[in-house]
Parts: sequence; structure tokens; C-alpha cells
Amino acid sequence: MSDSNELSSTSDTPIVAAEGSERRRLRKNVHILFLGLSPQDTDPIISLLRTARLAPRGRQIEQERDFLEALSERSWDLIICSPNEGELKNSRVLHHLTRLDKDIPVIQLTDEVDCARRVKGLKEGMRAVIGKQDNELLLLTLQQELESLETRRLLRLAESRLADAERRCQQLMEVSSHGIACLEGDRIFYANPCFCHLFGYDNSSALTNLPFEQLVISEDRDELNEQLQAFKEARRKDMLMQLSAERADGSNFVANLEMQEARFEDRSCVLLTIRPDRQFRELQQAAQQDLVTGLYNRQFLQHSLDEVIQHALDGGHDCNLLYVSIDQYNIIRSEIGFEGCDQVARDIADILRRHINRAHLIARPSDDIFVVIFRDPSPDKSIRLARKLCEAIADNTTTVNNTLLHVTCSIGVTTINDNAPRPEELVSRARMAAESLRGRQGGGNGVKLYTVEVQKASDTKTARMLRDAIKAQRFRLLFQPVVALHSETDINHYEVLLRLLDPESREISPNIFLATVDHAELSQQMDRWVIQESLRELRDELEKGKRNRLFITITGSTLKDKELVGWLSETLREFRLPADRIVFQLSETDISSQLPAATEFARAVQEMHGHVCIKHFGTSTSYKEVIKAIPADYIKIDGSYVQDLASGQAHDKSFSRMVEQLNGMDKVTIAPLVEGTKVMSKLWKSGVNFIQGYYLQPPRERMDYDFFEH
Repeated sequence: MSDSNELSSTSDTPIVAAEGSERRRLRKNVHILFLGLSPQDTDPIISLLRTARLAPRGRQIEQERDFLEALSERSWDLIICSPNEGELKNSRVLHHLTRLDKDIPVIQLTDEVDCARRVKGLKEGMRAVIGKQDNELLLLTLQQELESLETRRLLRLAESRLADAERRCQQLMEVSSHGIACLEGDRIFYANPCFCHLFGYDNSSALTNLPFEQLVISEDRDELNEQLQAFKEARRKDMLMQLSAERADGSNFVANLEMQEARFEDRSCVLLTIRPDRQFRELQQAAQQDLVTGLYNRQFLQHSLDEVIQHALDGGHDCNLLYVSIDQYNIIRSEIGFEGCDQVARDIADILRRHINRAHLIARPSDDIFVVIFRDPSPDKSIRLARKLCEAIADNTTTVNNTLLHVTCSIGVTTINDNAPRPEELVSRARMAAESLRGRQGGGNGVKLYTVEVQKASDTKTARMLRDAIKAQRFRLLFQPVVALHSETDINHYEVLLRLLDPESREISPNIFLATVDHAELSQQMDRWVIQESLRELRDELEKGKRNRLFITITGSTLKDKELVGWLSETLREFRLPADRIVFQLSETDISSQLPAATEFARAVQEMHGHVCIKHFGTSTSYKEVIKAIPADYIKIDGSYVQDLASGQAHDKSFSRMVEQLNGMDKVTIAPLVEGTKVMSKLWKSGVNFIQGYYLQPPRERMDYDFFEH
């Protein structure tokens, strides 16, 4: 149907909408070592991972020496092995991983699985033991292991960055013009040179392990201890206070003190910072207040959210966040200007104060956004409050330059509990709930509670959904140009991509129906629909005088259709189209797993004077056998290679060598997923014939790329 680098049927449904959300690129390159498995075993695994929006690349290993060389070449993500130990025994594999301290999950595939075999494998160090036929269980296990591996890698990276950040912080503290000290309990264990100077000490040795209260006059010590206790019990991130400090010679001075929760020298502490008077007053104001409305500002909201989430993680302290977004704000601002918008903001702030008790927090983090931390665990109460606010704002009239103005708002509500994400994600959830209201009739002016979308569908529901879509013709064809890189061509190339739509004409996530379910009959119907509609579009373009050629993907299920070649020949005659204008794309892994059927189809296409393209080239362990067996004119290198080139993870010479070998075999090479200028120079030097990707043009409903100018 299409190249899965664009994942043929549909688009993603991301949790948080982002710029460029229309892009359909593979989520992650996955590098796999296959030990003791045949291509018949490995190719279905690669296909399975690709349907789950991953970009797998596998290598077959048989010898222990080759295994050790592979480990030294790169960082591998998975090892999948067979229990039929040959020259490379699984025990040696696990031994080398332990010896070299390599964090690579090992999955064992067996013909039959029983409890004893599974226990034995787990005891040996396997992460899982799975039957070769259990595709759904295998996919779920591989996804979980990859997620866990990514989490561990991110943790190691975070620990490394934390150590570097702490080192840099200490260097900055040493040269800071502010007095800085760290308390463990109530005692000082670090003081920077400026702090020592402020208190009249030559160095920090005299201050080490000294109770901080001894540096404060006796009249202020009770207040200091109370504030410290309140700071710790409330689990606040920072606090400002003023007290009288006492120097080493007995003289006093006013100390403007800021307390912050921190970590220094690998232990939790209270960070004390002494600031000048003027800066202290400015900090107090800047730390809390939005100057237009008098509400809390973005910085204070961030600190408060950190505290609220931390408190909620302990359990029993749930609350809710209300995200109040002014509808049509850009239009309003263009009509009444910034001063008018400030008046609108002040009116809304007054409404929020009237309806919300001061025990709850109200902030204005940006011009058109207000956020309420409603300190009540009930989502129902939060929704009722949000509806009252929505109605009150809609009923309010703001006077701007003698003009009466009515505004509305959309309010997203999300819960804060012991499973709460980071503050940014929490706010994004509420924002997405609010923004979703604007897509309905009325364009906002409502309330919505955020709920996590779990994209799961049973096989029965999935099949029914696809059949309904086929019956109602709820599909959309898109076309993406495939452009010659080195020389001009008299034929314009496009790849055909398919999008599946729901009854409201919204694109459906491919993860719902492609991850674990394979409906051969439905895939064949969808492929035939794509071919027929593509030929119809191509005929129209040729009648306009365009010289176009289309790449159309044939799925693995359709290769099993024995009537396909006859139907295809008849359809071409019906549309009076030369087969030379069609390139049928076959996935490398589909070819490998169905080599006789794929070979027969490719030769039939060649006899009709059509063309064949092998896509996802270089991902399976049998790519050399595939290219020998299939008379392909085009080779589309797997997008993961291009992504590696763009990220700097690949060796340019090895990629160029692959392209050179393919060009030497008179194959036309294509590099997909080209998304920026960074990779263009590398592709140019490599000798790739064609390129494809968002750098040139996203998929569009018309074949309208200007090949002449490019």
C-alpha cells in the first residue's frame, strides 16, 4: 500500500500535539543480533517490529569471534537467540555480556515453550523465553524490553549529566558574589568564600559543622528554626526571609536569606543564599507576581507545581489542575491591541478571584492562559467549578475604547495524583483537553477532563473497523515526490501513500490495526483499492501531459493472492496505461519470508514491462539472497540508515560502500526520510540516485511537485 517509512495507512495520534505532527517517520532505530536463527525465523520478527513503528536492523551471528567483534562495533539493542546451540553457545554469550558489562536484553525463541524451559532460560540470564509462533507475545515483550533499555540508558545519561552539573555548580558557587552555604539538618557543611567573607571568617574550616543559628542574633533564632522546620515539612522548593546575622567579631548586619531545596556532594541539603537588599526586593516580586493581573506568575506556578506533584506522590494528597485558555485570542489581540488584552486579562483575573477561594492557587503563566491548582481531590468538583468559571467569563463584558467585548474560554482539567507526570506533561495534558474543545461546533467555550487514551482494539473490532472503511471508501491517497539527486530525468516519480479515515474524516492511528493483527483478506482488498485509485489518478495526470511514474507498495498478504497478476494485467488494460509507469514496491522481509511468491510476482511484472523496487533494503539478515533472487530495478535503502547518517551515528564510508555496490549492479538507489540539509551533503557524496522526504515536500493529495526548479 505504501512505504512504511510513511506507514502506509494512517497517521499517529500523539499524546501531545507538536509542530510537525503530520510527519510519519519511524520512531526508533533498533539494532538486533540474531544468534543461531535462520532467515525464515528472523524476517518475520523484523516485519513485526516494523508494523510497531520501529526501524529494525538485524545481523546474523554464528561464531563467537564474530559476536565479540559485533559487540565492539556499536551499541546493540536486542539479542534474539535460539536454544539450539551450535558453535556459539548461549552460555558463552551471557558470559561475555557479563564480562564486558554490556546491557543488552537477551530473548530466547523456542519451537515449544513449557514452564520448565522458561524457568531454565530465566535462571541462565534470559530476559524472556518465547515460542516462535507467539507473535503478539513476542512483540509486546520486545517493546517492553526496548522501553526498559531506553529508560536505563536515559538514567545513566542523567546520572552523568547530573554529576557534570554538580561539578559546574560547585565551580560557580566558589566564584559567586552571593554568600552561599549548604545545611545538612541545621549544620553547615559547605560555605563559599563570599559567605565566609560576609560573616568575617578567613576560610570555611571554622564554619564547617557549625549550627547555622549561631550566625544569627539570639532574638531571631526561634524564627529561623520555625522557618526551617516549616520549609522542610511543607516540602517547599524555596523560601525567602529576612533576619539579623552576627559576624565573627560580634557585629550585626541584615541578611536577606533565600532557602532552596538542593542536593550537593551527593546528599540532600538546604541551600542558603544571602542577597543584597535591592536584589532581594526585586526577587520577591519577580518570584511571585504577574504585573498585569496581580496573580502568581509562570515561575511561581512552576515551583508550586513541583511541590504539589511531590506532595501528591506520597499518596493521599490528590488535587486538580484547571487550564483556562482564552478563545480566539490572536483575533482579539489584532482587534483591540495589547492594552485591550491586558484589560481582558484583568477582568478574567477578577472573575477567578471571586469564584475561587484563596486556599487554591491562581496563576497567569502567559498572556492568554490562566492556571488554577484546585486543592481538592474530586474531579467532579473541579469540573463543576470550571463550568461556573466558563459561564462567568462568557457572561462578562469588558469595555475597551468604548467598545463592549465578550470573550469565552476553553478549560481543560487534569488530575494530580500519585501517578502524576512531570509538570510540563501535566500542563500539556490539560492544554490538549482545552484545545480539543475548539475543534467542535462553537469553537471552544466549554470544559473537558483529560483522560489517557489507550489505543487498543480487539481483533474483532479492528476487522470490523477496516471492513466498514473499505465499504464506505474512507481512504485518502497522498503522493510524495522521489527526486533525482545528481541528474535530471524526464519522468517525475511519486510514491503513493494511503491514509485510513474514521467516519468524521479524521486519520486513524496505524498502531490500532497494524501492530499485532494481520488480516490477509482485508490487506488484499486495501491493496487493490490503492492500485485501482492510483492508476485512475495516474491516467488523469498523463492526459494532462504529465510524465509521471508511481511507486505502489504491495504488502506481504497480497503476495499470497494468486489472482493478483491476472487482475493487475486486466486493470492496466482497462485504464489503457503502460506498465512502465508503475513501480511495485516489495518489502525486503516480505520477499525473504515469501521468496517463491515474490519471485513469481516480480518476474510477471517484468514481463508486463513494469518495474519492481525492494524497500527497507538492508534490514534483514538475508538481503544478499533477496537482491539476487528478485529482478528489481530500484532499491530503496531502509530509512534507518539515513536517520543514522543525519544523527552522526553511522560511518559515512560504509554507507557509501553499500550504495556503490548497488549502483555497480545497475540498481537505482533511493534514500528515504530525508528531512534536513545536514544529511544532504553525505547523500550527495555517497552517490545515491534519488532522495525522498519532508526536506523536499510532505505527502500531498496532488502530484504537484515542481521538479524543474529542483
